[in-house]
Amino acid sequence: MFILLQIVVVFLLLLLISFVVPKLQPLLYTSIFFIVLFYLLTTVIFPFGRTFYRLFESLPNPFAKLLIGSAVLFFVSEIIADHIEEAGYRSLAILSHFVIKITILLLWVDQTTDLIEVLSSLITK
Repeated sequence: MFILLQIVVVFLLLLLISFVVPKLQPLLYTSIFFIVLFYLLTTVIFPFGRTFYRLFESLPNPFAKLLIGSAVLFFVSEIIADHIEEAGYRSLAILSHFVIKITILLLWVDQTTDLIEVLSSLITK
């Protein structure tokens, strides 16, 4: 509940800035957006991820971390890409989201190759 109140205060601050200093509003909006995003990540998303990870500790070791890490990366990438797109830089937003998707795939390469080796050995037997 306290975080919701903080977001409302930030919104009111942004409205005040847009009336007082309209030319600086895009710059201040972007900086406040990233400050609030990283604050929410550290106070809400990461603790939730740790709790979620404990829930899936019974899975083989790297899979739970990779699943949760991939989901958080994709979520953050989606938020940042939407913000960049709203600023009028759609091509940069698409590019940044694409790079994060490739990064997520690269995180899974080792596990995928191990899985393919196991499956291919089962098929050949």
